[in-house]
Amino acid sequence: MKHTFLFTLCATAFLLTACSRHNGTSAPIAQQLVLPEDEKAAPAALEKEVASDPGSEASDNTAALPISQKIIKEGILRFETNDFENAKKRITDTVKKYGGYLASEKEENTRLRWQNQMVVKIPSAAFEQCMESLTGGSSRVDEKSSTSTDVTDAYIDLDARMKARLAVEQRYVQILQQARNVKEILEVEAQLKSIREEIESAKGRLQYMDHHVAYSTINLEYYQQFANTDPQSPGFFQRSWFAFADGWNGLLSFAIGILSGWPLMVGMVFLFIFIKRVIRRRKLRKAPTNVNP
Repeated sequence: MKHTFLFTLCATAFLLTACSRHNGTSAPIAQQLVLPEDEKAAPAALEKEVASDPGSEASDNTAALPISQKIIKEGILRFETNDFENAKKRITDTVKKYGGYLASEKEENTRLRWQNQMVVKIPSAAFEQCMESLTGGSSRVDEKSSTSTDVTDAYIDLDARMKARLAVEQRYVQILQQARNVKEILEVEAQLKSIREEIESAKGRLQYMDHHVAYSTINLEYYQQFANTDPQSPGFFQRSWFAFADGWNGLLSFAIGILSGWPLMVGMVFLFIFIKRVIRRRKLRKAPTNVNP
């Protein structure tokens, strides 16, 4: 009986390792959801093996249900505005109007330019309308683009892998109930812990994918150019004044840096005096003494 138990446990562990590898992720959202070819075949094979086991109660749960098409939409907008504050309010109102939210924002205000970079999340159904509305009050559109990526196959593969792992988990639970000693219990519990971690990871990736399918991403940048900021617009005297101001600021920074390092300078002075005295004493010792006959 013990040999039968160990054989069953090893066979189940072998099936588990067939689909235990994970993908690395990269920056683009759609590319994070594509599975390698060697992982696509693993879920089906694992499902078949588990389903063929008469003791598995979860084999019926692995039947794939129809999954709607999964499309991830991403857009890029970059435009100039003549009224920065008004553009910011209009963008905020537009995002709220379409049921979206602001994921991140980075605003910069310099002497020559006032700009804001936003990442906006919009419900996929309103993606196109929102893209049009956001550029409505702009004075000039520098860039406007959108992409749609079909990740249905990747979603189905990941869902199948998770269902296969759920079936294997239930099989391990059955094996655990047949364990006769502490060693067997610990071995099965270790496998259960591993498979449950993989199930949670798969669930997290599915939720991540569902979120990006439900909410499209718009990378938005808008800016306001101040007067006389064109590279050819400033005259000689204005450029000279900017250069003088930058030079003066650099001189002040250099002076402050020297003042902040005064302890080091004092230490170097004392070290120089000490070394000079040591050298002088050595010279006096080596000097020949005049002896009168």
